[in-house]
Amino acid sequence: MGGNMTLLIAATIITMGGGQPDHPTVDMNIVGRGQLTIELYPEKAPKTVAHFRKLVRDGFYEGVRFHRVQNKPRPFIVMTGDPFSKTLPLGDPKIGTGGSGTTVPFEKNDLQFVNGTLGLSRDKEDQNSGDSQFFITNGPQRFLEGTYVGFGRVIKGLDVIPKIELGDKIFSMRETR
Repeated sequence: MGGNMTLLIAATIITMGGGQPDHPTVDMNIVGRGQLTIELYPEKAPKTVAHFRKLVRDGFYEGVRFHRVQNKPRPFIVMTGDPFSKTLPLGDPKIGTGGSGTTVPFEKNDLQFVNGTLGLSRDKEDQNSGDSQFFITNGPQRFLEGTYVGFGRVIKGLDVIPKIELGDKIFSMRETR
């Protein structure tokens, strides 16, 4: 009877939502634009999330600029994470090629690329080349699913995404949970 009782308690906890882990969150403050709160999904992309969290804790993203903003002719993505953008002009051919020097393997998952989803940027020819650069979708971009690693989602500040312009700078990124 003890085994059945344990099973019943476990099933009750899962049914009530107690079986879901708290997802880590990160606050991103963008100079002149506002704050985004990002929820990360380690159960979907554990290596990607661990790498991203380490870069956040190390202050890697502070001072990095958004080097790609595509919102015309329709909303698409904003991209950041290249350390070269801290010092080089945005027109420099090296912009978009920099990283932390540590890549993570491709982690295919079922996270949908809806408005505010974070995806890990990578070289088109090497799906295992993701590093520090990431994009945030500005509207649903379902065609990216299965091709890029989705690892988080903006849960607060969705209204900030369409305000981001080329060259906007990340002031700070901090883990909040």
